[in-house]
Amino acid sequence: MTKTLPLFLAAALFVYAQSVRADSTNAWKVSTGFDYSTGDYGDSEDTEILYLPVNLSYTTGPWMAKVTVPWVQIKGPGDVVGAGDGGVVIGGGNTEVDTQSGLGDIWTSLTYSVESIPSDLFFLDLVGKVKIPTADEDKGLGTGEFDYTLQADFFKSLGKLTPMLTLAYKIKTDPDDYELDNVFYVSAGADYKLSDSLNVGATLDYQEASTDSSEDATEIFTYLGYRFDEDWRLTVYGYTGLTDGSPDIGGGLQVGYYF
Repeated sequence: MTKTLPLFLAAALFVYAQSVRADSTNAWKVSTGFDYSTGDYGDSEDTEILYLPVNLSYTTGPWMAKVTVPWVQIKGPGDVVGAGDGGVVIGGGNTEVDTQSGLGDIWTSLTYSVESIPSDLFFLDLVGKVKIPTADEDKGLGTGEFDYTLQADFFKSLGKLTPMLTLAYKIKTDPDDYELDNVFYVSAGADYKLSDSLNVGATLDYQEASTDSSEDATEIFTYLGYRFDEDWRLTVYGYTGLTDGSPDIGGGLQVGYYF
């Protein structure tokens, strides 16, 4: 399974985040929303995932710390374990559909915006993430193990157009029942500023499969962002999978408040 919220919404909200950093030495942000996806992942039965995160972040200078606490519901044959950035497709060909829900895995991250690079060249964010295994492994809401992500986000300002590139390496810890591979992730796209309050964007995202029984994930992601004022931001988005390692279709929204 590819990322659900953490990676592509980081790109979608980057333009606004940079303006907040420029305008304020210290800034808190709280956000919430939902993500829904469905797909067969190469099996005979579909898996439906509902992901409801609450995010809290604090920015000071070039640093940003963030924690994400989600509620997750998974309806399917159990071939997809977990949701969000930590979800994986393990395969297995089960046919019995079950529904499980509860607390998902908590994610923490620390981001550093490299200030030594001239802004007329490009922006660079370096990100480290840790998945805390708070989801119930017996329900299939998580793997029950810690995971780690090393990530670099590149952005180039070309007036209203901002090309974006994300490179990440995800380190997976093996659960007791199966083995997971470490995987590479890449996302490339662009954001376009329609007005001072409205922006749109799209990315093409690829991630290696974490098991031998699943396929690599490839998705097309599009979004629309609206800035109500200096404090409120709304992003709606949709995505479609191009391989069996991805959901067939998905979408959601996120609303954030800066203070």
